[in-house]
Amino acid sequence: MAPQQIPRVKYAPAHSLSTDLQVVKAMWFPSIKGDTHQDQLESFYASQAHLYDSYRCRMLHGREPMMDVMPAKKGDVWVDLGGGTGSNLEFFGPHLKEFSKVVVVDLTPSLAKVAEERVAKSGWSNVSVVLGDATDPQLPGLPAAGTCDVVSISYALTMIPDWKAALANARRLLKPGGHLCICDFTVHASQWPVSRYFWKRLFASDHVMLNEEHISYLKAQFPEVKHMVRYGTFPYVPAVFKCPYYFYIGKSE
Repeated sequence: MAPQQIPRVKYAPAHSLSTDLQVVKAMWFPSIKGDTHQDQLESFYASQAHLYDSYRCRMLHGREPMMDVMPAKKGDVWVDLGGGTGSNLEFFGPHLKEFSKVVVVDLTPSLAKVAEERVAKSGWSNVSVVLGDATDPQLPGLPAAGTCDVVSISYALTMIPDWKAALANARRLLKPGGHLCICDFTVHASQWPVSRYFWKRLFASDHVMLNEEHISYLKAQFPEVKHMVRYGTFPYVPAVFKCPYYFYIGKSE
């Protein structure tokens, strides 16, 4: 009999027009500064980190379907690279304690702080938050190579300049037969060329680099288990403006 999957719960944080407007201002009129990638991310997220989840849950459409089908059984080790505020943990709620170990890694201090506060408030003693680079195989706090059952990267691959290094680090962490779970925005062959150009330029203004190579690279490196591409809307943006997003679950060989 196959091991039973850890149950999931619904996660939909509360929001208001006031909090949404604060996030919209930070997103649409960013002041991105700094000499390093970490400094630039922090300058973008610092003013909105505490409101990140309440707004993003309505535009990061790939997270929920990915988390619903992410392979996860009792006793597993899970690393969430680029895990931000740790919101992915909420999809397991009280069942998160069934993992033997969970590590959330993020490069942005303000987001990692929210993740730490979330873990402390929930009393998740099996969870640690690591401030650092998802591409760094020597990052203190990561599990040993070949000991992880699941590695996820949600809406972070497009923000990691050396994204292939992040995937190499994920491969290093995974056990043979372990699963890599990715979701993110993308551009797709089903779009008109003008639409692909528009979304690439728009996201690049926030240092989010849409790349059609991501999915093909994932297919080549991690044999496909599940894959989905759909179109999603954005709060306060006319529904005609939809951007493709995907989730991809692959297996480490």
